[in-house]
Amino acid sequence: MDSDARKNLIYFIYYDGTLNHYHVLNLKFLQVYWNVFDGQKIVKIAVKGDYSLAPIVDMLPKDCEYRVVKNDAKFGECIHFLESLGEVKGGMTFYAHCKGVTRPIWRGLDIWINHLYRKNLTAPPVLEDKLFSGICGKLMPCHPYVPYPFHYSGSFYWFATDKVKGRLKDVKLRLDKYLTEQFPGIMAKKDECIFGFASSNVNHNFYDEKTWRILR
Repeated sequence: MDSDARKNLIYFIYYDGTLNHYHVLNLKFLQVYWNVFDGQKIVKIAVKGDYSLAPIVDMLPKDCEYRVVKNDAKFGECIHFLESLGEVKGGMTFYAHCKGVTRPIWRGLDIWINHLYRKNLTAPPVLEDKLFSGICGKLMPCHPYVPYPFHYSGSFYWFATDKVKGRLKDVKLRLDKYLTEQFPGIMAKKDECIFGFASSNVNHNFYDEKTWRILR
């Protein structure tokens, strides 16, 4: 699958009625890289109350056709992810979410978010026979959150849409709030993935600014 393959997007935003630092940081990056996606663009805003969406909608690209869904406190974004996965077809798909919106402001998290967008989207990968590609992969289990051989920390990754969907019928998924981060490790072997910048066999804390001093 070459770099000219159609590029879809599945993007998830949790919004509790207050536009915070991490909403702004993520959505500025989404604006910058919006034109990367020439296929389907599925953006879902998950809410838990009846409040104005104007602050968050004003941050979205002008041609963004977003959908408002009910936030699920138990399953997080996984139900919405699987529903969106059922809709996208062909080419390659990038999955990401508005990261850090329930966290305090940490310098390390700001750096991590910067890398997640820039390193994944500045030059989309050439998948060829691979199923997934992403940066900041931890090539190890991370119990109890991700009890699989590896995961893409932060849930930012590309995947070969139809190849991955073709495997779904043979896999029984356990629904929980960590599914999107577990998903590549459930669906693929390590040698079917491309691990990029900051992939590691060490359990680095990517929220910690000191980690990025080590990795640079």
